[in-house]
Amino acid sequence: MNEINIIYNHTFQHSINKKNLKNYCKKVLKYNSYESYQVSLIFIDHDQLREMKKEYFKQDLYTDVIAFNLSSIEEDLEGEIYLSIHMIENNANDYSVSLENELKRVVAHGLLHLVGYKDERDQDKLKMTKMENTCMQLFNNIDIIC
Repeated sequence: MNEINIIYNHTFQHSINKKNLKNYCKKVLKYNSYESYQVSLIFIDHDQLREMKKEYFKQDLYTDVIAFNLSSIEEDLEGEIYLSIHMIENNANDYSVSLENELKRVVAHGLLHLVGYKDERDQDKLKMTKMENTCMQLFNNIDIIC
């Protein structure tokens, strides 16, 4: 069971290379010692993602990514990652980084949540950011945006 699904429930102006996005996800998961997984990346509208954040996390705010670990067995990772390309574009502009790099960071962030990383406390957030940076550096040769 090694499957990455890419689902678009929202249109956007940039083309994403699905094959490369799947490859990036697989490498991030393998680097974090996950060999068996079924993960869906679902791109949705930023308002839909805000509603999900409100419903599932009781926070009424815009976000770029939400991850749900649906695993029933610890060895097999199963999860869904919901992403807003609109919010990712905003982040890229706000932080003066390329959309490519911001998308990689946000995808890695979602995957790291699935494998157990937390970011509620400052020390956990630092650890997670360090791993995001590591993944982005290790797999920087994979182009996701066409």
